[in-house]
Amino acid sequence: MWLHARRYIASTVLVVAGIGATPSPALAQEPTRLSDEQVEQLLERIEKAADKYRESLDDALDKSHLDDSKREDEINRYVKEFEDATDRLESRFDDDKTAAEDVRNVLTRAVRLDNMMSRFAFTDRAQGDWRLLRNDLSELARAYGVAWDWTVATASPR
Repeated sequence: MWLHARRYIASTVLVVAGIGATPSPALAQEPTRLSDEQVEQLLERIEKAADKYRESLDDALDKSHLDDSKREDEINRYVKEFEDATDRLESRFDDDKTAAEDVRNVLTRAVRLDNMMSRFAFTDRAQGDWRLLRNDLSELARAYGVAWDWTVATASPR
């Protein structure tokens, strides 16, 4: 019964997320229909990819001219804010309270990292780990019907 209720809630969230978003026509997305299990797997993949990215970015920062600088502190703050947002998203999913707004919050935090990754020449490993994480984040946006375009790096208004 719990699994059935969770599926119903997830389906409802996907429908509400699609209705609540008012994207521009070029960015409109229909939610990708994923089961609770698939969303949970995606969130776990994002968590693992985020950990891997953080480790490779830490290593890249230690080898860069940004080591021990205020800019490094700022980047680490962005990473922490992103991790906090993903933890909140995962926690709310576990509590059956996930909403498109939680996904937008994660993506908004991720855009800072995306901009930073395009500005600095970090190691290939860090760049590759970011690309993998970014792909999973794009899949998350589609799953919740959140219009997201990394080139303009803004979420559509609700």
